[in-house]
Amino acid sequence: MQPNYDLKEEIRAFWSERSETFDESVAHRIEERHGMPEWQALVRQALDLAPGARADGVRALDLACGTGEISRLLCSLGAEVTGLDFSEAMLARATQKLSGLAWTPVLGDAERLLTLADQSFDFAMTRHLAWTLTDPEAAYAEWFRVLRPGGRLLVNDGDWAGRNTIAYRLRRVLADLLARKPEEDEETRAEHREIFQRLPYREGLSAERLTDALRSAGFAFVRALDTGPLYGRAMRSHGLADRLRQTRENRFSLVFERPI
Repeated sequence: MQPNYDLKEEIRAFWSERSETFDESVAHRIEERHGMPEWQALVRQALDLAPGARADGVRALDLACGTGEISRLLCSLGAEVTGLDFSEAMLARATQKLSGLAWTPVLGDAERLLTLADQSFDFAMTRHLAWTLTDPEAAYAEWFRVLRPGGRLLVNDGDWAGRNTIAYRLRRVLADLLARKPEEDEETRAEHREIFQRLPYREGLSAERLTDALRSAGFAFVRALDTGPLYGRAMRSHGLADRLRQTRENRFSLVFERPI
């Protein structure tokens, strides 16, 4: 499959324009007091580390790092982190945020890891990336290539195609009654819808579909992790409206391994 460069450039521009305000979103910023410990626990589970253990010396790759929140998480555990993103604006924000940490920025495409050597990482992590891929097969093959045998991949993502339960919709209604979320302008919403409808996962990305695709790329499925704490206990510092909007429904965290 040939990469869709036109669509890719639109995606790059869409997120680059939001780099200055990206960390204002509850869905993106990892809150320090309650959020960070829960995300650290998730990574420890993915790496089979004991509670409270560090990941000193682990060579980690943050795929599509954005403003560097996942990189910040991995650095907090002692990992040596490479943050890759194809948006210069996002990478600039991450570079400013992570100054002085064991973090290396790389400007590049998560579907074409051209500057990264074979088997150069012990661990790779993505958050909210897989559903945006324009060429998933190429991306998964690259992720497999840069992980060492026995290396782990943690994918935190979700099915955003709109198949939500009644309980989910009721929570959103209640959240809006408590504190209405600022509306995006119609032009932004239309742009997002237009991009989404051209993505390979426009019909939805389920955990099962992603698992099948990664297995086809050579990965072995290890386990699914509970996302409940990320959108429950980790949200305790936020207001009730934000907590109601952030739900684990349709979200998943999956661990894979490159076989030895």
